[in-house]
Amino acid sequence: MNPHSGCAAAAIAIALTLCTPDWARGFDLQGHRGARGLAPENTLIGFQRALAEGVTTLELDIGITRDDVAVIHHDSALNPNLTRDHRGMWIATPIPIQSLTLRELQRFDVGRMWPGSDYAARHPAQQARDGQTVPTPGDLFRMIRSQGNLTVRFNIETKISPLAPSATASPEQMVDAIRREVRRHAMHGRVSLQSFDWRTLALAQRQH
Repeated sequence: MNPHSGCAAAAIAIALTLCTPDWARGFDLQGHRGARGLAPENTLIGFQRALAEGVTTLELDIGITRDDVAVIHHDSALNPNLTRDHRGMWIATPIPIQSLTLRELQRFDVGRMWPGSDYAARHPAQQARDGQTVPTPGDLFRMIRSQGNLTVRFNIETKISPLAPSATASPEQMVDAIRREVRRHAMHGRVSLQSFDWRTLALAQRQH
C-alpha cells in the first residue's frame, strides 16, 4: 500500500449504513461516546444520560477482545486517565484491549477520570459513576430493549487503522464480531457503521 494514500484514506471518516432506514431524511442528534461531557464515556450510564438529553443516535466505538468479543471502547488500549483496577488503583500504562478476555477487561472500572489530569480538565461537567465497566454492544442493545425504546439508532465506529495492524483485531474479525451482535439482537435497521479505515466499510458493504 502506498503510505500516502493510506494516510489519506485513514484521515477521512466514511459512514456506511448497514440497512437503509426510514429516518434517513430527518434531523439526527447524536450523542458522542454516549454523553461524554456529562457522564463516563462509552458506558451504559453514559448512554442512559445521552438518551435523557434527547439524542436520536448513540455514537460508540468498538474494539475486539482476545476471546473475539466486540466491546465498546474508544482507544485500542485502556486509558490510564480513565481506568482503575480491581483494587481501585489507576493503571500506570495503557493495556491493549486485544490482550484481555472480556472477563479480564470487565474487572476494570471506567466510571471516572483521573482527578487533576488534562483529560479531566477538558470535561469539567462530567459526573463520575464508580463501578462502570466496559460494556459490549449486546449489553447496550439489551438495555435499550428493556426500556422499550424502538427508535434510537446506533452509529458504530470501528477503531482500527491500516497504519497500526498489530494494535487491534483484523478488519475481518471486527466486522464479523459487530455483525454477530447486530444480528443476535435484531438491530439491522438501526445501525450505521463508520470508520477512518475503509477496509471495515468495504467488508461490511460486500457482506450486506
